[in-house]
Amino acid sequence: MANIRFKAFYCGHCSDLSDNCGRFVSIFLSLASAGSVAAWAIWKDTPGVWATIIGLAQLLHVAKPYLPFIGAEKELQSMSFEFDKLYLFYEQLWFDLENDKVSASKAETLFYQYREKEIEIERNSKVRCPKISFLIAKAQNETESALARNFAN
Repeated sequence: MANIRFKAFYCGHCSDLSDNCGRFVSIFLSLASAGSVAAWAIWKDTPGVWATIIGLAQLLHVAKPYLPFIGAEKELQSMSFEFDKLYLFYEQLWFDLENDKVSASKAETLFYQYREKEIEIERNSKVRCPKISFLIAKAQNETESALARNFAN
């Protein structure tokens, strides 16, 4: 259950980062394009700087569709929502088991069905979450806080 909660938080953070990176690249490309025309007179004073900016912009423009993380925000957000939904099933199962509303054998069956759903979500995804240490730490902290809040004794 903690693993699913972590995955939901982590995919959401990766989605946000992907969106921000994509937005930054798009803004940089737009500014470089517009700035190169607007600053034509400045080129003669600092041609190396402008050549570097334009070269980098052209390289980013060509590479942008092939950068694996940029443009994946919708898929990552969708995975986050799917993991959130699955987490609710696990949470309900936990409470049902704790309150004797479901037998241990039925709980075991449901648990493995939920595990299969987790694998299905990951298998059907077109993207993979990169391993980014500060996002992992953030998602772990959020997971611990959420579980402590929901399952305080």
